[in-house]
Amino acid sequence: MSAPQIKACIFDMDGLLLDTETIYSQVTNKILEPYNKTFPIETKLKMMGRDVRTATEILLADLDLPLTFDEYDNQATELKQIYFGMAMMMPGAERLIRHLNVHSIPIALATSSSKQMFEIKTAAHKDIFGLFGSITCGDDPEVENSKPAPDIFLTAMRRLDNGLEPEDCLVFEDAENGVEAARSARMSSVWVQDLRFAGDGPVESMATEHITSLLEFDPVKYGLPAYD
Repeated sequence: MSAPQIKACIFDMDGLLLDTETIYSQVTNKILEPYNKTFPIETKLKMMGRDVRTATEILLADLDLPLTFDEYDNQATELKQIYFGMAMMMPGAERLIRHLNVHSIPIALATSSSKQMFEIKTAAHKDIFGLFGSITCGDDPEVENSKPAPDIFLTAMRRLDNGLEPEDCLVFEDAENGVEAARSARMSSVWVQDLRFAGDGPVESMATEHITSLLEFDPVKYGLPAYD
């Protein structure tokens, strides 16, 4: 079966465009230290791609921590404000974003991060994130349900161009919840699996394509312009 002909691309952010997943792990382990616990990869995989409250509640339940959401979140927010400004772009991310922009392919960002955290994480990369036609964050009032629900991708699509249909869009995701959200939105998806955080992962058939780095992505397969 031939690959779909794509008119627009929608990107997740954490772990896909920005190398924040290692920072998330560092922050989490720092909070867990007084309880003599470490952050299991199985729990991390369940949390990836979800909104802050849902992800935190998963963590608190899995590790049986004697903390409320607010108690944990206050500690985490303080540490994130220190470390997230140092987040680097993932390999191939800047190249792909600039390539699509130069060729006038509409691009949107759909991140589970709050608007506040988005600003902190992207502070050193404003020139790149300024190229997105629309940016939708996890605390946006129009996003009623977080990933794996399709809401954030459908909202990002509508804001990008009211004439777009789900089948026109290609979603880039690194998390199982995001791949599922793209499928629920009836959009094609590229699962960019970071092998540093590899578990069983989503079944490959859930995504249109499975790669392990954006450097491996070939836009021509989706009817997009070839790299120069």
